[in-house]
Amino acid sequence: MAERYIRPKVKTVSTGSPGRHIWSARHNHLVIDDSAAHGGAGDAPGAGELFLAGITGCATLMVERLARAANAPLKRIEVSMEGVIDTEARRSGPAVFDSARLEFVMAGVSPAQAREFVDIYKRH
Repeated sequence: MAERYIRPKVKTVSTGSPGRHIWSARHNHLVIDDSAAHGGAGDAPGAGELFLAGITGCATLMVERLARAANAPLKRIEVSMEGVIDTEARRSGPAVFDSARLEFVMAGVSPAQAREFVDIYKRH
């Protein structure tokens, strides 16, 4: 029987190089760079990109589970997300997204069923 509670756990540690950190989850590790605009190398994904990746990953996995539970013939799902950060905005804290856009593309299900899955995702 599966455990009742799922407890994702991650850790990010600075490396000693300004704007470069290592993110870890279990035995997986990923370099995170601050953007060049903030003094980082900008070579590896940034925290904002990883934040958006978490949202899109959650969306694809959730819709896949919904389709499986409904016996829907979902063949493929793609979720894209773009955020906008105004680098000239005056803020008292860290940069935040001024807006974000999420786009779902599905193959194998009807447009009505795709809309239903997206509506369920949006409510959760």
